[in-house]
Order: sequence, then C-alpha cells, then structure tokens
Amino acid sequence: MYRSYIPLYLLFIYATSAELEHESPIKSIVQKTLRATARACMSKINATEADLEYLIEDPPFPEKSACIVTCLLERIGIVKNQKYSKVGFITVVAPLVMHSEEKMKHMKTVAENCDKEIPVNESKCQLGNDITTCIFKYAPELHFNKT
Repeated sequence: MYRSYIPLYLLFIYATSAELEHESPIKSIVQKTLRATARACMSKINATEADLEYLIEDPPFPEKSACIVTCLLERIGIVKNQKYSKVGFITVVAPLVMHSEEKMKHMKTVAENCDKEIPVNESKCQLGNDITTCIFKYAPELHFNKT
C-alpha cells in the first residue's frame, strides 16, 4: 500500500525523519493526513499505485507521478496559482525548523533560490518535478531516501 515515500513530498520530510527528537503522535497524524491527501490527488488525476512507485526515485518523474506531486504541493500551499510559492514553502517548513535559527536561515535561502530558478508558465505537472528537483538540490537533507 502507501509506503513512507508519500510523506517525502509533504512537510518535506522533517516530519518523518530524525529531525523529530522522538517518535511522536504528530508523525502518525501527519502520515495519515498525507496518505488521505495522496489518495485524493490520485483520484483527481486518475493515477494508480504504480504511479506512486516512481516517487521513490529521484525526479524527474513521469507525468502522472509528477501530477501527484504537484497536487500534494498545492494542498499544502507550496504551489499557489500554478506557481511555486516561496512563502508557502517557508510556512510549511517553519514549524519544523524554528527551533534552529541556522536551519531556518537555510530554508529561507532554499526558498529564495528556488523562487529564482523554477520556471513560470510551464505545465502544471512539470511544476512538481521542478520544485522537487530544486528543493532537493539546495536541501538534500529533505530527501527522505537520501538520509
């Protein structure tokens, strides 16, 4: 069924990684919410479990998989009006890194860099690929499979 790679794209990994000091009920809630969101996104684009399998790899993803990513990013506010939202990215990661001024500064830099690099006016699904690629480029620690 849904493996740990679904949380990879939401709350970008801090919620499911060693960043949490201990196993937390919050982690369980986040994972359940993400799974429900993933199911809704899959239904919306008529994707299958097989389309999810690509998400354990590095981007770029095939179109339907990229569409799932874009949908998930829309649901959490990192995509707004079919564009990358640096404010949305910071809003998502801030509660997870606010205990560290250094990490927060790093995430703001990631947000700024991606805001400059992610093309505007591209296909909606390609946006999921571009955002994921950019974030992993500047914040590889957010890549669940790379930790």
